[in-house]
Amino acid sequence: MSAMQDPNADGETLYREFVAAVAAKDWTAVDAILAADFQSAHTDGPRDKAAEIEMLKALDLGTYSLTDFATTRGGDTLVATHWLSVEETIDGSRLSTKAAPRLTVWRNGASGWQIIAIANLNPA
Repeated sequence: MSAMQDPNADGETLYREFVAAVAAKDWTAVDAILAADFQSAHTDGPRDKAAEIEMLKALDLGTYSLTDFATTRGGDTLVATHWLSVEETIDGSRLSTKAAPRLTVWRNGASGWQIIAIANLNPA
């Protein structure tokens, strides 16, 4: 059973599955992980689900490190924070590899755990 279908999954396990899907360019999995009402906040502005997926498709992920996870849960909602250091290139531009904080909000529903919001504080 994947963490996406485990009602007791934690934020770190869920986020690691999401990052693995992005790194593998498994767009079917990414689409299933992001909820229809998904929103994100980045230093260059907000995105809806379609815009986030387009941005992710232009992303080439290299080596990454996830640290300092903290997860809180209220009912069917998980809020996970952590630091991410990643070698990433978007549309040919190399982003900072300095660790930056991230926040991910998950909701457990009929489709399992899905991301409803992400805050990515890595400067674009």
